[in-house]
Amino acid sequence: MTKRRLGTLAGTLLVGWLTSGCGAEPAQEQLAAQEQPLAEAPAAQRAPVLENLEFIPSEMPSAATPGLLRARLAEGEKATQILLTGDDGKELALSDDGLNGDEKAGDGLFSGPGIVNLDEHLKTQERIATFQKESTEPLTVATFADRELVRETALVPLPSDIFAPGRPIPIFPSPISRAVVPNKSLIITHPSVVGDPTRTYDPCTNTGNPSGVWTFKHLMTEMANTAAPAPAFTERWLRQWLTTQTVNGRPVPARSAMATQILNAWPRLSTGELDLNRTPFKLVAIVNRLDLGRGNGGPYGTSGAGELRFVFSVMNSTTCVRPYNGFLVIFEYGVPQNQCLQVKSWAQAWLGLSNPLLALGSAAYNTQLQNLTQQVVMRNMAPGKPNGSAINQVRTNEIMLTTPWWEMREFRLFSTAANPRNFTTSAAPGHLSEHITVRTPFDQFNNTTTLTSFLTTNNTAILNGTHDVPLDYGATLNFLGAFPQMPTASFIWNAPSLSTVPNGFNARHKFSLNTCNGCHAGETRTNFTHVGATGGLSPFLAAGMTNVNNPYTVTDPVSGQVRSFFEMRERAQHLDSAANQSCLIRRFDLPVAFAH
Repeated sequence: MTKRRLGTLAGTLLVGWLTSGCGAEPAQEQLAAQEQPLAEAPAAQRAPVLENLEFIPSEMPSAATPGLLRARLAEGEKATQILLTGDDGKELALSDDGLNGDEKAGDGLFSGPGIVNLDEHLKTQERIATFQKESTEPLTVATFADRELVRETALVPLPSDIFAPGRPIPIFPSPISRAVVPNKSLIITHPSVVGDPTRTYDPCTNTGNPSGVWTFKHLMTEMANTAAPAPAFTERWLRQWLTTQTVNGRPVPARSAMATQILNAWPRLSTGELDLNRTPFKLVAIVNRLDLGRGNGGPYGTSGAGELRFVFSVMNSTTCVRPYNGFLVIFEYGVPQNQCLQVKSWAQAWLGLSNPLLALGSAAYNTQLQNLTQQVVMRNMAPGKPNGSAINQVRTNEIMLTTPWWEMREFRLFSTAANPRNFTTSAAPGHLSEHITVRTPFDQFNNTTTLTSFLTTNNTAILNGTHDVPLDYGATLNFLGAFPQMPTASFIWNAPSLSTVPNGFNARHKFSLNTCNGCHAGETRTNFTHVGATGGLSPFLAAGMTNVNNPYTVTDPVSGQVRSFFEMRERAQHLDSAANQSCLIRRFDLPVAFAH
Protein backbone atom coordinates (compact mmCIF):
# COMPACT_ATOMS: atom_id res chain seq x y z
CA MET A 1 0.00 0.00 0.00
CA THR A 2 2.78 2.43 0.90
CA LYS A 3 4.68 1.61 -2.28
CA ARG A 4 1.49 2.10 -4.28
CA ARG A 5 0.91 5.59 -2.90
CA LEU A 6 4.49 6.67 -3.41
CA GLY A 7 4.23 5.70 -7.03
CA THR A 8 1.77 8.47 -7.70
CA LEU A 9 4.23 11.31 -7.26
CA ALA A 10 6.22 13.24 -9.80
CA GLY A 11 9.05 10.87 -10.62
CA THR A 12 6.86 7.84 -11.21
CA LEU A 13 4.38 9.92 -13.20
CA LEU A 14 6.98 10.67 -15.87
CA VAL A 15 8.36 7.11 -15.86
CA GLY A 16 4.82 5.72 -16.07
CA TRP A 17 4.05 7.86 -19.10
CA LEU A 18 7.19 6.74 -20.90
CA THR A 19 6.64 3.05 -20.22
CA SER A 20 2.87 2.64 -20.46
CA GLY A 21 1.78 5.20 -23.01
CA CYS A 22 -0.36 7.08 -20.45
CA GLY A 23 1.51 10.03 -18.95
CA ALA A 24 -1.01 10.43 -16.85
CA GLU A 25 -19.59 27.04 -3.57
CA PRO A 26 -15.80 26.37 -2.24
CA ALA A 27 -15.39 23.33 -0.01
CA GLN A 28 -15.85 25.40 3.17
CA GLU A 29 -14.42 23.91 6.37
CA GLN A 30 -17.77 23.08 7.87
CA LEU A 31 -18.51 23.11 11.56
CA ALA A 32 -19.21 19.42 11.85
CA ALA A 33 -15.97 18.45 10.15
CA GLN A 34 -14.00 20.93 12.22
CA GLU A 35 -15.40 19.87 15.57
CA GLN A 36 -15.29 16.10 15.19
CA PRO A 37 -12.04 14.21 15.80
CA LEU A 38 -10.16 13.39 12.64
CA ALA A 39 -11.11 10.00 11.28
CA GLU A 40 -10.10 8.05 8.25
CA ALA A 41 -12.81 8.59 5.65
CA PRO A 42 -14.24 5.44 4.05
CA ALA A 43 -12.36 4.57 0.89
CA ALA A 44 -15.48 5.19 -1.19
CA GLN A 45 -15.48 8.83 -0.10
CA ARG A 46 -11.85 9.49 -1.00
CA ALA A 47 -10.63 10.46 -4.41
CA PRO A 48 -8.77 7.44 -5.86
CA VAL A 49 -5.02 7.84 -6.15
CA LEU A 50 -3.72 8.28 -9.70
CA GLU A 51 -0.68 6.59 -11.20
CA ASN A 52 -0.42 9.05 -14.10
CA LEU A 53 -2.31 11.55 -16.20
CA GLU A 54 -1.90 12.81 -19.77
CA PHE A 55 -3.61 15.21 -22.16
CA ILE A 56 -4.02 14.89 -25.92
CA PRO A 57 -4.88 18.33 -27.33
CA SER A 58 -7.20 18.67 -30.31
CA GLU A 59 -6.01 22.20 -31.10
CA MET A 60 -2.83 24.22 -30.90
CA PRO A 61 -1.80 25.15 -27.33
CA SER A 62 -3.68 28.02 -25.69
CA ALA A 63 -4.85 29.08 -22.25
CA ALA A 64 -7.97 26.96 -22.80
CA THR A 65 -7.00 24.02 -24.98
CA PRO A 66 -9.70 21.40 -25.60
CA GLY A 67 -8.71 17.76 -25.82
CA LEU A 68 -8.79 14.34 -24.20
CA LEU A 69 -7.57 13.62 -20.68
CA ARG A 70 -6.47 10.08 -19.87
CA ALA A 71 -5.41 8.60 -16.55
CA ARG A 72 -4.57 5.34 -14.82
CA LEU A 73 -5.27 4.51 -11.22
CA ALA A 74 -2.45 3.54 -8.90
CA GLU A 75 -2.07 -0.16 -8.23
CA GLY A 76 -4.80 -1.47 -5.95
CA GLU A 77 -7.11 1.54 -6.39
CA LYS A 78 -10.63 1.05 -7.68
CA ALA A 79 -13.17 3.49 -9.13
CA THR A 80 -15.92 3.64 -11.72
CA GLN A 81 -14.92 7.20 -12.62
CA ILE A 82 -12.02 9.58 -12.02
CA LEU A 83 -13.33 13.02 -11.13
CA LEU A 84 -11.20 16.06 -11.88
CA THR A 85 -11.45 19.82 -12.08
CA GLY A 86 -10.26 21.15 -15.42
CA ASP A 87 -8.17 24.25 -15.83
CA ASP A 88 -11.37 26.10 -16.74
CA GLY A 89 -12.70 25.39 -13.25
CA LYS A 90 -15.34 22.96 -14.48
CA GLU A 91 -15.76 19.48 -13.05
CA LEU A 92 -15.24 16.58 -15.39
CA ALA A 93 -15.27 12.80 -15.22
CA LEU A 94 -12.94 10.27 -16.84
CA SER A 95 -14.47 6.84 -17.50
CA ASP A 96 -13.30 3.41 -18.63
CA ASP A 97 -16.48 2.49 -20.47
CA GLY A 98 -15.46 2.78 -24.11
CA LEU A 99 -17.50 5.98 -24.56
CA ASN A 100 -16.78 9.71 -24.95
CA GLY A 101 -13.25 9.23 -26.23
CA ASP A 102 -12.37 6.19 -24.12
CA GLU A 103 -10.87 3.70 -26.56
CA LYS A 104 -11.60 0.41 -24.81
CA ALA A 105 -13.86 -0.42 -21.92
CA GLY A 106 -12.22 -2.08 -18.92
CA ASP A 107 -8.59 -1.62 -20.00
CA GLY A 108 -7.73 0.49 -16.95
CA LEU A 109 -7.30 3.65 -18.99
CA PHE A 110 -9.88 6.27 -17.97
CA SER A 111 -10.62 8.99 -20.52
CA GLY A 112 -12.80 12.03 -21.03
CA PRO A 113 -12.88 15.47 -22.68
CA GLY A 114 -11.53 18.47 -20.79
CA ILE A 115 -9.88 21.88 -20.96
CA VAL A 116 -6.19 22.34 -20.12
CA ASN A 117 -4.18 25.55 -19.91
CA LEU A 118 -1.29 24.47 -22.11
CA ASP A 119 0.15 27.98 -22.07
CA GLU A 120 0.75 27.49 -18.37
CA HIS A 121 2.29 24.06 -18.91
CA LEU A 122 4.63 25.52 -21.52
CA LYS A 123 5.68 28.24 -19.07
CA THR A 124 6.37 25.53 -16.49
CA GLN A 125 8.80 23.84 -18.90
CA GLU A 126 10.51 27.17 -19.54
CA ARG A 127 10.77 27.77 -15.80
CA ILE A 128 12.38 24.36 -15.28
CA ALA A 129 14.91 25.11 -18.01
CA THR A 130 15.72 28.51 -16.50
CA PHE A 131 16.35 27.05 -13.05
CA GLN A 132 18.49 24.30 -14.57
CA LYS A 133 20.73 26.89 -16.23
CA GLU A 134 21.07 28.94 -13.05
CA SER A 135 21.84 26.00 -10.77
CA THR A 136 25.10 24.17 -10.20
CA GLU A 137 23.21 21.17 -8.79
CA PRO A 138 20.83 18.82 -10.62
CA LEU A 139 17.18 19.83 -10.42
CA THR A 140 15.14 17.10 -8.74
CA VAL A 141 11.73 16.39 -7.26
CA ALA A 142 11.65 14.57 -3.95
CA THR A 143 9.13 11.91 -3.03
CA PHE A 144 8.15 11.75 0.64
CA ALA A 145 6.38 9.21 2.81
CA ASP A 146 5.16 10.55 6.13
CA ARG A 147 7.85 13.28 6.14
CA GLU A 148 10.66 10.91 5.18
CA LEU A 149 12.51 11.25 1.87
CA VAL A 150 12.30 8.01 -0.09
CA ARG A 151 13.23 8.98 -3.63
CA GLU A 152 14.54 11.78 -5.84
CA THR A 153 13.78 12.07 -9.54
CA ALA A 154 15.48 14.31 -12.07
CA LEU A 155 13.29 17.21 -13.17
CA VAL A 156 13.76 18.01 -16.84
CA PRO A 157 11.59 20.09 -19.19
CA LEU A 158 9.43 18.31 -21.72
CA PRO A 159 10.49 18.77 -25.37
CA SER A 160 8.73 21.73 -26.94
CA ASP A 161 7.55 19.75 -29.99
CA ILE A 162 5.36 17.59 -27.79
CA PHE A 163 2.94 20.50 -27.37
CA ALA A 164 1.04 19.85 -30.59
CA PRO A 165 -2.41 18.55 -31.54
CA GLY A 166 -2.72 14.79 -31.27
CA ARG A 167 0.41 14.28 -29.16
CA PRO A 168 0.12 12.88 -25.60
CA ILE A 169 1.46 15.38 -23.07
CA PRO A 170 2.18 14.06 -19.55
CA ILE A 171 0.69 16.09 -16.71
CA PHE A 172 2.79 15.70 -13.54
CA PRO A 173 4.00 17.80 -10.58
CA SER A 174 7.25 19.70 -11.11
CA PRO A 175 7.81 21.85 -8.02
CA ILE A 176 11.10 23.71 -7.60
CA SER A 177 11.82 23.86 -3.89
CA ARG A 178 14.88 26.09 -4.26
CA ALA A 179 12.58 28.89 -5.46
CA VAL A 180 11.35 29.19 -1.88
CA VAL A 181 13.31 31.07 0.80
CA PRO A 182 12.13 29.30 3.98
CA ASN A 183 12.74 32.16 6.44
CA LYS A 184 10.72 34.52 4.23
CA SER A 185 7.87 32.29 3.06
CA LEU A 186 7.56 29.38 5.51
CA ILE A 187 8.76 30.12 9.06
CA ILE A 188 9.30 33.79 9.83
CA THR A 189 11.18 34.67 13.00
CA HIS A 190 13.18 37.72 11.91
CA PRO A 191 13.32 40.37 14.67
CA SER A 192 12.14 43.10 12.28
CA VAL A 193 8.96 41.08 11.68
CA VAL A 194 8.09 39.57 15.07
CA GLY A 195 9.32 42.77 16.72
CA ASP A 196 7.76 45.25 14.28
CA PRO A 197 6.80 48.13 16.61
CA THR A 198 3.73 49.05 14.54
CA ARG A 199 2.33 45.52 14.45
CA THR A 200 3.56 43.79 17.64
CA TYR A 201 3.95 44.47 21.35
CA ASP A 202 6.90 43.69 23.63
CA PRO A 203 5.75 42.97 27.20
CA CYS A 204 9.32 43.14 28.53
CA THR A 205 9.82 46.75 27.53
CA ASN A 206 6.16 47.77 27.27
CA THR A 207 6.86 49.08 23.78
CA GLY A 208 5.26 48.62 20.42
CA ASN A 209 1.60 48.70 19.48
CA PRO A 210 -0.55 46.65 21.92
CA SER A 211 -3.36 46.65 19.34
CA GLY A 212 -1.13 45.78 16.38
CA VAL A 213 -2.32 43.28 13.79
CA TRP A 214 0.11 40.57 14.98
CA THR A 215 -0.52 40.96 18.72
CA PHE A 216 -2.11 38.51 21.10
CA LYS A 217 -4.76 41.14 21.83
CA HIS A 218 -5.74 41.51 18.19
CA LEU A 219 -6.01 37.78 17.59
CA MET A 220 -8.07 37.16 20.73
CA THR A 221 -10.35 40.14 20.05
CA GLU A 222 -11.13 38.99 16.51
CA MET A 223 -11.56 35.38 17.63
CA ALA A 224 -14.00 36.33 20.42
CA ASN A 225 -16.02 38.47 18.01
CA THR A 226 -19.36 39.07 19.77
CA ALA A 227 -19.28 35.91 21.92
CA ALA A 228 -17.76 37.84 24.84
CA PRO A 229 -15.56 40.88 25.53
CA ALA A 230 -11.99 39.92 24.67
CA PRO A 231 -10.64 40.26 28.26
CA ALA A 232 -13.34 37.95 29.65
CA PHE A 233 -12.91 35.59 26.69
CA THR A 234 -9.17 35.38 27.40
CA GLU A 235 -9.51 34.89 31.15
CA ARG A 236 -12.15 32.17 30.82
CA TRP A 237 -9.74 30.27 28.58
CA LEU A 238 -6.81 30.56 30.99
CA ARG A 239 -8.84 29.71 34.10
CA GLN A 240 -9.44 26.20 32.77
CA TRP A 241 -5.99 25.32 34.15
CA LEU A 242 -7.14 26.18 37.68
CA THR A 243 -9.66 23.34 37.99
CA THR A 244 -9.62 19.72 36.92
CA GLN A 245 -11.26 19.33 33.52
CA THR A 246 -12.84 16.17 32.12
CA VAL A 247 -12.15 15.45 28.45
CA ASN A 248 -13.22 12.19 26.82
CA GLY A 249 -14.20 10.78 30.18
CA ARG A 250 -10.84 11.23 31.90
CA PRO A 251 -9.56 13.95 34.23
CA VAL A 252 -7.14 16.60 33.03
CA PRO A 253 -5.36 17.84 36.17
CA ALA A 254 -5.52 21.39 37.46
CA ARG A 255 -2.36 23.54 37.41
CA SER A 256 -2.51 26.09 40.20
CA ALA A 257 0.61 27.84 38.87
CA MET A 258 -1.62 29.41 36.21
CA ALA A 259 -2.75 31.84 38.90
CA THR A 260 0.68 32.58 40.40
CA GLN A 261 2.69 32.59 37.16
CA ILE A 262 0.31 34.30 34.73
CA LEU A 263 -3.07 35.56 35.94
CA ASN A 264 -1.93 37.21 39.18
CA ALA A 265 0.99 38.91 37.42
CA TRP A 266 -1.13 40.23 34.54
CA PRO A 267 -2.03 43.93 34.97
CA ARG A 268 -5.75 44.63 35.23
CA LEU A 269 -8.01 47.53 34.43
CA SER A 270 -9.91 49.43 37.11
CA THR A 271 -12.89 47.20 36.24
CA GLY A 272 -10.91 44.14 37.28
CA GLU A 273 -10.61 42.86 33.71
CA LEU A 274 -7.31 41.75 32.22
CA ASP A 275 -5.55 44.66 30.55
CA LEU A 276 -4.98 43.30 27.04
CA ASN A 277 -2.76 46.29 26.34
CA ARG A 278 -0.30 44.72 28.79
CA THR A 279 -0.50 41.11 27.66
CA PRO A 280 2.51 38.97 28.69
CA PHE A 281 2.48 37.13 25.34
CA LYS A 282 5.23 38.05 22.87
CA LEU A 283 5.16 37.02 19.21
CA VAL A 284 8.11 34.81 18.25
CA ALA A 285 7.07 33.32 14.86
CA ILE A 286 4.58 33.49 12.00
CA VAL A 287 4.30 30.19 10.14
CA ASN A 288 2.81 29.28 6.77
CA ARG A 289 1.52 25.66 6.80
CA LEU A 290 0.10 25.49 3.29
CA ASP A 291 1.34 21.89 3.24
CA LEU A 292 -1.39 20.86 5.69
CA GLY A 293 -4.00 21.58 3.02
CA ARG A 294 -2.92 18.84 0.64
CA GLY A 295 -5.94 16.96 -0.60
CA ASN A 296 -8.20 18.54 2.01
CA GLY A 297 -9.96 21.38 0.19
CA GLY A 298 -12.25 21.65 -2.78
CA PRO A 299 -13.68 18.82 -4.87
CA TYR A 300 -11.95 15.64 -5.96
CA GLY A 301 -8.80 15.83 -3.92
CA THR A 302 -7.65 19.33 -4.86
CA SER A 303 -5.63 21.16 -2.25
CA GLY A 304 -6.83 23.46 0.43
CA ALA A 305 -4.71 26.29 1.74
CA GLY A 306 -3.70 24.62 5.01
CA GLU A 307 -3.06 26.68 8.12
CA LEU A 308 -1.61 30.02 9.18
CA ARG A 309 0.04 29.95 12.61
CA PHE A 310 1.23 32.49 15.16
CA VAL A 311 3.56 31.40 17.97
CA PHE A 312 3.68 33.42 21.20
CA SER A 313 5.86 33.03 24.26
CA VAL A 314 4.83 34.04 27.77
CA MET A 315 7.45 36.54 28.91
CA ASN A 316 8.53 37.30 32.46
CA SER A 317 8.93 41.03 33.01
CA THR A 318 12.15 40.43 34.97
CA THR A 319 13.98 37.82 32.91
CA CYS A 320 12.10 38.43 29.62
CA VAL A 321 13.08 34.97 28.35
CA ARG A 322 12.25 31.61 29.91
CA PRO A 323 14.23 29.07 27.86
CA TYR A 324 13.98 26.32 30.49
CA ASN A 325 10.65 27.23 32.00
CA GLY A 326 8.64 28.28 28.99
CA PHE A 327 5.02 28.62 28.01
CA LEU A 328 4.25 28.73 24.28
CA VAL A 329 0.85 29.42 22.72
CA ILE A 330 0.22 28.57 19.07
CA PHE A 331 -2.77 30.02 17.21
CA GLU A 332 -3.55 27.66 14.32
CA TYR A 333 -5.98 29.07 11.74
CA GLY A 334 -7.57 27.19 8.86
CA VAL A 335 -7.01 29.42 5.83
CA PRO A 336 -10.52 30.03 4.39
CA GLN A 337 -9.50 29.44 0.77
CA ASN A 338 -10.27 26.09 -0.83
CA GLN A 339 -10.96 26.32 -4.55
CA CYS A 340 -7.86 25.72 -6.63
CA LEU A 341 -7.55 29.24 -8.03
CA GLN A 342 -8.02 30.71 -4.54
CA VAL A 343 -5.31 28.45 -3.15
CA LYS A 344 -3.07 29.26 -6.09
CA SER A 345 -3.41 32.99 -5.47
CA TRP A 346 -2.70 32.44 -1.75
CA ALA A 347 0.40 30.39 -2.55
CA GLN A 348 1.66 32.92 -5.09
CA ALA A 349 1.44 35.68 -2.48
CA TRP A 350 3.49 33.62 -0.01
CA LEU A 351 6.02 32.69 -2.67
CA GLY A 352 6.21 36.39 -3.55
CA LEU A 353 7.70 37.00 -0.11
CA SER A 354 10.75 35.04 -1.32
CA ASN A 355 11.44 37.65 -4.00
CA PRO A 356 15.14 38.56 -3.68
CA LEU A 357 14.25 42.22 -4.22
CA LEU A 358 12.00 42.17 -1.13
CA ALA A 359 14.11 42.46 2.02
CA LEU A 360 12.98 40.33 4.96
CA GLY A 361 11.59 42.62 7.66
CA SER A 362 11.45 45.69 5.44
CA ALA A 363 8.40 47.95 5.43
CA ALA A 364 7.32 46.53 2.08
CA TYR A 365 7.78 42.93 3.23
CA ASN A 366 5.84 43.46 6.46
CA THR A 367 3.01 45.15 4.58
CA GLN A 368 2.70 42.23 2.17
CA LEU A 369 2.75 39.77 5.06
CA GLN A 370 0.09 41.76 6.92
CA ASN A 371 -2.11 41.66 3.82
CA LEU A 372 -1.95 37.89 3.98
CA THR A 373 -2.50 37.41 7.70
CA GLN A 374 -5.45 39.79 7.91
CA GLN A 375 -7.29 37.70 5.32
CA VAL A 376 -7.36 34.91 7.90
CA VAL A 377 -7.45 36.31 11.43
CA MET A 378 -10.16 38.92 11.08
CA ARG A 379 -13.63 38.15 12.42
CA ASN A 380 -16.22 36.55 10.14
CA MET A 381 -13.62 35.22 7.72
CA ALA A 382 -15.10 31.73 8.24
CA PRO A 383 -18.88 32.20 8.64
CA GLY A 384 -19.53 28.46 8.99
CA LYS A 385 -17.35 28.10 12.09
CA PRO A 386 -17.94 29.21 15.70
CA ASN A 387 -17.74 32.99 16.18
CA GLY A 388 -17.10 33.27 12.45
CA SER A 389 -13.42 32.72 13.27
CA ALA A 390 -11.07 30.78 11.02
CA ILE A 391 -9.24 29.41 14.08
CA ASN A 392 -8.88 25.63 14.01
CA GLN A 393 -7.29 25.24 17.42
CA VAL A 394 -5.09 26.95 19.97
CA ARG A 395 -2.34 24.75 21.36
CA THR A 396 -0.03 25.24 24.31
CA ASN A 397 3.35 23.65 24.98
CA GLU A 398 4.65 24.51 28.42
CA ILE A 399 6.75 23.56 31.41
CA MET A 400 5.94 26.68 33.42
CA LEU A 401 2.88 25.13 35.05
CA THR A 402 3.88 21.49 35.11
CA THR A 403 7.55 21.48 36.13
CA PRO A 404 9.47 19.22 35.73
CA TRP A 405 7.53 17.82 32.77
CA TRP A 406 6.48 19.48 29.55
CA GLU A 407 2.81 19.26 28.72
CA MET A 408 0.69 20.06 25.67
CA ARG A 409 -2.98 21.05 25.57
CA GLU A 410 -5.40 21.89 22.79
CA PHE A 411 -8.38 24.26 22.81
CA ARG A 412 -11.12 24.86 20.26
CA LEU A 413 -14.13 27.11 20.06
CA PHE A 414 -17.07 25.11 21.36
CA SER A 415 -20.37 24.77 19.56
CA THR A 416 -23.42 22.81 20.66
CA ALA A 417 -23.19 21.04 17.27
CA ALA A 418 -19.93 19.41 18.38
CA ASN A 419 -19.50 15.99 19.92
CA PRO A 420 -19.33 16.92 23.63
CA ARG A 421 -16.88 14.08 24.33
CA ASN A 422 -14.26 15.94 22.32
CA PHE A 423 -14.36 18.82 24.80
CA THR A 424 -14.12 19.45 28.49
CA THR A 425 -17.46 18.99 30.23
CA SER A 426 -17.30 22.67 31.25
CA ALA A 427 -17.20 23.86 27.61
CA ALA A 428 -19.17 27.01 26.82
CA PRO A 429 -20.50 27.96 23.37
CA GLY A 430 -18.25 30.41 21.54
CA HIS A 431 -15.39 30.02 24.04
CA LEU A 432 -12.01 28.33 23.79
CA SER A 433 -12.53 25.04 25.59
CA GLU A 434 -10.14 22.18 26.29
CA HIS A 435 -10.24 19.55 23.56
CA ILE A 436 -8.83 16.13 22.78
CA THR A 437 -5.37 16.10 21.14
CA VAL A 438 -5.51 14.59 17.68
CA ARG A 439 -3.85 11.21 17.05
CA THR A 440 -2.52 11.03 20.61
CA PRO A 441 -3.97 8.57 23.17
CA PHE A 442 -3.88 9.22 26.89
CA ASP A 443 -0.31 8.64 28.04
CA GLN A 444 -1.34 5.72 30.25
CA PHE A 445 -1.66 3.55 27.13
CA ASN A 446 2.02 3.88 26.25
CA ASN A 447 3.94 0.59 26.46
CA THR A 448 0.76 -1.45 26.89
CA THR A 449 -0.70 -4.43 25.05
CA THR A 450 -3.60 -2.15 24.10
CA LEU A 451 -1.22 -0.17 21.93
CA THR A 452 0.22 -3.38 20.45
CA SER A 453 -3.31 -4.36 19.50
CA PHE A 454 -3.96 -0.94 18.00
CA LEU A 455 -0.78 -1.12 15.89
CA THR A 456 -1.88 -4.52 14.62
CA THR A 457 -5.52 -3.72 13.93
CA ASN A 458 -4.74 -0.44 12.16
CA ASN A 459 -1.49 -1.58 10.60
CA THR A 460 -2.13 -0.71 6.96
CA ALA A 461 -3.51 2.73 7.73
CA ILE A 462 -0.63 3.53 10.12
CA LEU A 463 1.99 2.50 7.56
CA ASN A 464 0.22 4.66 4.94
CA GLY A 465 -0.08 7.66 7.25
CA THR A 466 -3.88 7.64 7.01
CA HIS A 467 -4.79 6.31 10.47
CA ASP A 468 -6.77 8.08 13.14
CA VAL A 469 -6.91 7.57 16.89
CA PRO A 470 -10.59 7.21 17.87
CA LEU A 471 -12.26 8.29 21.10
CA ASP A 472 -12.65 4.62 22.03
CA TYR A 473 -10.69 1.65 20.77
CA GLY A 474 -12.80 -1.49 20.81
CA ALA A 475 -13.62 -2.37 24.38
CA THR A 476 -11.12 0.22 25.60
CA LEU A 477 -13.13 3.32 26.41
CA ASN A 478 -11.78 6.88 26.51
CA PHE A 479 -8.68 6.06 24.46
CA LEU A 480 -7.98 9.40 22.75
CA GLY A 481 -6.11 11.74 25.09
CA ALA A 482 -6.12 15.39 26.08
CA PHE A 483 -2.88 16.46 27.80
CA PRO A 484 0.13 14.59 26.39
CA GLN A 485 3.26 14.98 28.47
CA MET A 486 6.96 14.77 27.67
CA PRO A 487 8.86 13.67 30.77
CA THR A 488 12.15 13.56 28.85
CA ALA A 489 13.48 14.69 25.49
CA SER A 490 13.82 11.02 24.51
CA PHE A 491 10.13 10.23 25.02
CA ILE A 492 8.55 7.96 22.40
CA TRP A 493 5.45 5.81 22.06
CA ASN A 494 6.31 2.13 22.28
CA ALA A 495 4.54 -1.18 22.65
CA PRO A 496 5.47 -4.69 23.82
CA SER A 497 5.79 -7.62 21.41
CA LEU A 498 6.43 -5.49 18.32
CA SER A 499 7.66 -8.62 16.54
CA THR A 500 4.03 -9.79 16.43
CA VAL A 501 2.94 -6.63 14.60
CA PRO A 502 3.30 -6.61 10.79
CA ASN A 503 6.27 -4.34 10.01
CA GLY A 504 6.07 -3.58 13.70
CA PHE A 505 9.11 -1.35 14.15
CA ASN A 506 8.09 0.91 11.30
CA ALA A 507 4.47 0.96 12.44
CA ARG A 508 5.60 1.97 15.93
CA HIS A 509 7.70 4.81 14.54
CA LYS A 510 4.97 6.16 12.27
CA PHE A 511 2.39 6.02 15.04
CA SER A 512 4.71 7.74 17.51
CA LEU A 513 5.84 10.39 15.00
CA ASN A 514 2.23 11.42 14.45
CA THR A 515 1.45 11.89 18.13
CA CYS A 516 1.93 15.30 19.74
CA ASN A 517 4.50 14.21 22.30
CA GLY A 518 6.34 11.74 20.05
CA CYS A 519 6.85 14.41 17.38
CA HIS A 520 8.08 16.91 19.97
CA ALA A 521 10.55 14.50 21.56
CA GLY A 522 12.36 11.28 20.67
CA GLU A 523 11.11 10.64 17.13
CA THR A 524 12.63 13.89 15.87
CA ARG A 525 15.27 14.39 18.60
CA THR A 526 13.48 17.59 19.59
CA ASN A 527 13.77 19.15 23.01
CA PHE A 528 10.00 19.65 23.37
CA THR A 529 9.49 22.73 21.14
CA HIS A 530 9.91 23.07 17.39
CA VAL A 531 9.76 26.86 17.79
CA GLY A 532 11.33 27.97 21.05
CA ALA A 533 10.66 30.82 23.47
CA THR A 534 13.12 33.06 21.62
CA GLY A 535 12.07 31.94 18.13
CA GLY A 536 14.88 29.40 17.79
CA LEU A 537 14.00 26.32 15.75
CA SER A 538 14.48 22.66 16.56
CA PRO A 539 17.09 20.85 14.44
CA PHE A 540 14.21 19.05 12.72
CA LEU A 541 13.19 22.39 11.20
CA ALA A 542 16.46 24.32 11.30
CA ALA A 543 18.35 21.82 9.12
CA GLY A 544 16.50 22.94 6.01
CA MET A 545 16.15 26.66 6.68
CA THR A 546 19.35 27.74 4.92
CA ASN A 547 19.28 24.97 2.32
CA VAL A 548 16.17 22.82 1.89
CA ASN A 549 18.35 19.98 0.60
CA ASN A 550 20.11 19.60 3.95
CA PRO A 551 19.01 16.37 5.67
CA TYR A 552 18.18 15.97 9.32
CA THR A 553 19.12 12.46 10.37
CA VAL A 554 17.59 10.59 13.29
CA THR A 555 18.37 7.09 14.52
CA ASP A 556 15.25 5.20 15.54
CA PRO A 557 15.51 4.65 19.31
CA VAL A 558 13.94 1.18 19.04
CA SER A 559 14.98 -0.37 15.73
CA GLY A 560 18.21 1.55 15.15
CA GLN A 561 17.13 2.44 11.62
CA VAL A 562 18.58 5.74 10.38
CA ARG A 563 16.02 8.09 8.82
CA SER A 564 16.63 11.30 6.90
CA PHE A 565 14.02 14.01 7.22
CA PHE A 566 13.66 16.99 4.88
CA GLU A 567 10.76 18.80 6.51
CA MET A 568 11.42 22.21 5.00
CA ARG A 569 12.00 20.79 1.54
CA GLU A 570 8.62 19.08 1.62
CA ARG A 571 6.91 22.30 2.67
CA ALA A 572 8.80 24.30 0.04
CA GLN A 573 7.94 21.86 -2.73
CA HIS A 574 4.25 22.08 -1.95
CA LEU A 575 4.29 25.88 -1.82
CA ASP A 576 6.03 26.19 -5.18
CA SER A 577 3.76 23.59 -6.77
CA ALA A 578 0.59 25.27 -5.55
CA ALA A 579 1.82 28.68 -6.69
CA ASN A 580 3.07 27.80 -10.15
CA GLN A 581 1.29 24.79 -11.59
CA SER A 582 -1.96 23.90 -13.28
CA CYS A 583 -5.01 23.18 -11.15
CA LEU A 584 -5.08 19.71 -12.68
CA ILE A 585 -1.79 18.93 -10.97
CA ARG A 586 -3.34 19.55 -7.56
CA ARG A 587 -5.18 16.28 -8.18
CA PHE A 588 -1.95 14.47 -7.32
CA ASP A 589 -1.79 15.90 -3.80
CA LEU A 590 -2.32 13.12 -1.30
CA PRO A 591 -4.22 14.10 1.86
CA VAL A 592 -2.14 14.52 4.98
CA ALA A 593 -3.25 14.30 8.57
CA PHE A 594 -0.18 15.73 10.29
CA ALA A 595 -1.14 17.14 13.67
CA HIS A 596 1.96 19.35 13.86
